[in-house]
Amino acid sequence: MNLNRLYDLVFLVVPDKDEQATAAVVEEFRKLLLDMGAVIEKDETMGRRRLAYQIKKRSEATYHNFLFRAEAKAVAELQRKMKLSEDILRFLTVRVDEEMRHGQKVARRTKVRTPRPVGMPAQAAPAPVPAVEAPAPAPAEAPVAEAPAVEAPAAEPAAEAGQ
Repeated sequence: MNLNRLYDLVFLVVPDKDEQATAAVVEEFRKLLLDMGAVIEKDETMGRRRLAYQIKKRSEATYHNFLFRAEAKAVAELQRKMKLSEDILRFLTVRVDEEMRHGQKVARRTKVRTPRPVGMPAQAAPAPVPAVEAPAPAPAEAPVAEAPAVEAPAAEPAAEAGQ
């Protein structure tokens, strides 16, 4: 049974390092993963970026991303080494296969919504029809074609005789 799970790791390297030193730090963690039997599916440097807030009195860092398959003990060891390293400001590891499974579960439970018509802007969408409809107003009286008059039958002869 294959216990390798898919993980996504993003970590921030201190900005004090130049490009070669940053590459050496990334290579150190890449080698650590490979030595523990991980398979790296994506290895991407996202470059130096400004941080949203200061971390350890630094406002910039070099971002790097690994998408890899490994066992849980390999991930635990990698995280332990990253915590001890002074070259790493922050890191985040997410188990992606668990997130995908959760997303599929939510998708199965979510009812399908009908999409809006494409040609209409959101403001011009028709108003929803109320559940109980009001009675329709009576139509205006239209002229009715006159039918030929039918004479009433003559009154009974006894009634006439009594006059």
